[in-house]
Amino acid sequence: MQSDSRNYLAFLWHAAFLALTATFTDVNTILPSLVMKTGGGEVGVGIMTAIMVGTPIVAQLLFASYLHLKPCKRNFLLLGINLRAVTLAGVAWLLWNADRMSGQTLILLVMVLIFVFAVAGTFAGVSYTDILGKVLAVNRRGRFFVTRQVLTSLAYLASALTARHFLATRNYPYNYVWLFALAAGLLWVASWGFWAIDEPSSPVARERHRLPEILRSIPTRLREDHRLRHFILLVNLSGFGLTLMPFYIAMAKGRYGLSGSQVGSYLLVNIAGMILSNFLWAHVVKRFGFVGVVRGCLGCSTALPLLALLLSRGPLPAYLFVFFTIGVAVSARKIAFEGLFLEITTDENRALYKGIVGAMSLTTALVPLVAGGLIAAVGYPPVLLVGSAMVATAFFFVPRPLAS
Repeated sequence: MQSDSRNYLAFLWHAAFLALTATFTDVNTILPSLVMKTGGGEVGVGIMTAIMVGTPIVAQLLFASYLHLKPCKRNFLLLGINLRAVTLAGVAWLLWNADRMSGQTLILLVMVLIFVFAVAGTFAGVSYTDILGKVLAVNRRGRFFVTRQVLTSLAYLASALTARHFLATRNYPYNYVWLFALAAGLLWVASWGFWAIDEPSSPVARERHRLPEILRSIPTRLREDHRLRHFILLVNLSGFGLTLMPFYIAMAKGRYGLSGSQVGSYLLVNIAGMILSNFLWAHVVKRFGFVGVVRGCLGCSTALPLLALLLSRGPLPAYLFVFFTIGVAVSARKIAFEGLFLEITTDENRALYKGIVGAMSLTTALVPLVAGGLIAAVGYPPVLLVGSAMVATAFFFVPRPLAS
């Protein structure tokens, strides 16, 4: 019992400090605004989104095929986290020296470091999910995910206020230097929690499979496990809504401009949506399980593109509701999708299934690249309407058995 409580608190420690880091590098506000500030457009936002959202998902199979053979994964988790901290410090250093290089060189180097950051996050994420599944009792998972989301939302609020202060009171690029430097330090502190983890050894696959063999086995695994199949369809279709979120910053720039104060306001409203919706999702997960929260996430993600098109015709205060809704949807996704994944996996196959889900989540990797080019060519309405329709179809693939 003492070990279980220590593990529980260690994961909450990591979650709180990781939330502070995530706010300073938010993929829906901070990173796209940085792209726009350095002279990039919708295509640049698409590339950055593909790096942050698509690269980790696709790379999961490569790391999972290696890590699923390891009985203990804490050292790999710490390696991934510390590498991420180093890359964030590198971005801060680049921005500090921004006046010594052209805008194109700067954004290229930043994207390279963000790519390393995303890949390292994948390496850490596969280990994190496996360890979490092993050390957290089944009857504590629902409470943990809700508690984690409430705690992280409070951390998001504190860091959003801090980020807004730096964005509004410091000139570019020094406001972003502060954000990335703080993110690097806080991520390093977040890793301390995992030194306290009491990780049991997990069963290792009897046979050592090479990556090509794993890829060839995917069709069989999908035929035999309908819950995995439904989850992959769900991830792919809901991914349309997730990968469109950063483009709402680009919409805002075209309509209202993009000052540091405005970016801070977008971030703050986003976090407010996350915090306030946690009370709703806590009730939903108790009554309907993770499936109920997934459906709430899909509803918000379906409505978001329509809201953005409608509210962008009005004044800025009305458009802020778009970022509030993003916070509601992201909160639901963080609570539900990871919990849903734990329910369809076991200690023996969890790391490998994580990789299979990543290998099959091609839409999440490709949509931001395609969307950026299409928006530049045909404008926002056609792309956002198609995205909304695709997310809506995900309702048909929510695996009903998971509600029990």
